[in-house]
Formats: sequence, structure tokens, C-alpha cells
Amino acid sequence: MNKRKKILSWTPSVLLAVIIGGGAIMKLAAAPFLVTLYAQIGLLPYLPWLGVAELLFVALFLYSRSLNVGFLLLTGYFGGAMAVELSHGTVPVAPGLILSGVWVAAYVRQASLFKSSVGHDVTSLTDAA
Repeated sequence: MNKRKKILSWTPSVLLAVIIGGGAIMKLAAAPFLVTLYAQIGLLPYLPWLGVAELLFVALFLYSRSLNVGFLLLTGYFGGAMAVELSHGTVPVAPGLILSGVWVAAYVRQASLFKSSVGHDVTSLTDAA
């Protein structure tokens, strides 16, 4: 892979790392607006743990050998964030956008992550039934 392609393939991942990392640091620093928000939804005791989890998941996502694990953990984490927002009557725009970005970044870096390991299309399985 030439240098330009490598830079372009890493750009979405780095941007997401900055966004998610910034949110994690705000959780660890107990930013006042987050303290208020998490107190309202009953998750205030978990605020620092959520910040640590975000940093760990992003680190796993950025390290090439653990991209798959980081991808799955970030998907679960932000899917859960969307579920919490929906259960409290808010629209999960922010975690939805971040989750979409994670999927795009993972695809750009390693498209094989989204291919079947069985050796044939998923569509061919549904056509056979």
C-alpha cells in the first residue's frame, strides 16, 4: 500500500479516535454537563468506568492486530448508548453518528472484516432456502 492510500485509510480512524477520546477524557474529568446528564439517567457512578472503557476500546480499534475486537467492542458500546438514549425518550443521534463512523473507518481500513469467511455470499444462503 502506498503512502497516500495508507494516510487516507487511517484518516477516519484517527478522527474517530479524537472524537471518542475527547468524550472519554470529559467523562474521566467529570465535566459538569456530563455529571448532570448521567445523574439524571442513573449512571453517574459508572462515569469514570465508561471513560476508561472508551479509551480502551479505541486503543484496541487503532491497533491493527486487535482491530476486530475493538470494532466489536465499539459497536456494542455505542449500540448500548443508543439503547439507553431511546429508553430515556431521546433521539440517539450522537452515538448513531459515531457508530456509523466506526463502521466506515473499519471498512476503509480492513474491508475483509465485512466479507464472509465461509467462501460465498450471504445472499446465496437466503436464495437457497
